[in-house]
Amino acid sequence: MNFLKEGLLLPGRNRILFAAIFTILVAWISLLLVANELVVEPLKLEVGRDMDTLMSTDPGGPDYAHLVRDTLDDYRVLFLAGAAYLVSVDITGSVIQLVSLFAAVTTYSGDGEVHTFGALLGRAKQQLKGAVLTVAFVCALKTAAVALLLASSALVAFLRFRRYHYHGLFLAGYLVLLVAFVFYVFLSFLCSLAVVVAMDESAASRHHGAGAVWRAWRLVKGRQRRAMLFVSMMSVLAAVFRPVYWQAKICARGNMASGAVLLGVLYTVQMAAVELFQDCALIAFYYECKGRSAQESETEYAKLSIQDA
Repeated sequence: MNFLKEGLLLPGRNRILFAAIFTILVAWISLLLVANELVVEPLKLEVGRDMDTLMSTDPGGPDYAHLVRDTLDDYRVLFLAGAAYLVSVDITGSVIQLVSLFAAVTTYSGDGEVHTFGALLGRAKQQLKGAVLTVAFVCALKTAAVALLLASSALVAFLRFRRYHYHGLFLAGYLVLLVAFVFYVFLSFLCSLAVVVAMDESAASRHHGAGAVWRAWRLVKGRQRRAMLFVSMMSVLAAVFRPVYWQAKICARGNMASGAVLLGVLYTVQMAAVELFQDCALIAFYYECKGRSAQESETEYAKLSIQDA
């Protein structure tokens, strides 16, 4: 739990810099929410209406086949829009997280004084080559994971149409979707840790790209419980604030514009704070794992030296 405490206190060591990053996070999350409400959510509602109509229609009726085609067409559009949205979230989120993590690494390690966002960018130009290569690599990995997640979702949707014929496969499809989601969550954590590895170790050990991901896995290996604690805590924090977003949507549908805007802004600020805390806690988690890994290596080296003697 020590890394959570250190992650919470880290922004206080460089308030001006983290205030700038917090502002960027607020703007980014606001854009994502607007894009989701204007593009993705209407398509979800359309598919939901198609599904309700399909469920109330006799499978043996003359209109059933036509309704299935229309539903599949709408689902295909939702699938493509959702894929584009998730990929854009991953790419833009990775860039912003790169800056946030670099600020956290610089502050945590105490490697020089960087108090403004401009100074951070100026210094980052000289040190981010390995991290950028790693971000590109992990974006490709996460895009593949998103494709797996969407393919699992499409499989479940198809089996839902045919649930009377493939009931067992329908349940198995849900299980595959759950496994794919858990894999995506863990992979996202590992990729974020790999970016931190590339920032801190790429110059000395050439850990970037696939090497950074492998190094991150080695750091987490044997510490899976603490990694699960980290992921669980961040998931719980995001879930705790989610009802604020739902209430904002209820206000918007009830023509309470001021309440919807107020709650939307509140939710955006809360999620930006969660994202910043997550990045800072990740840095503390990395240095904790790195320190323990170094101690284990020294202990192993000492044992080998004694055996050789």
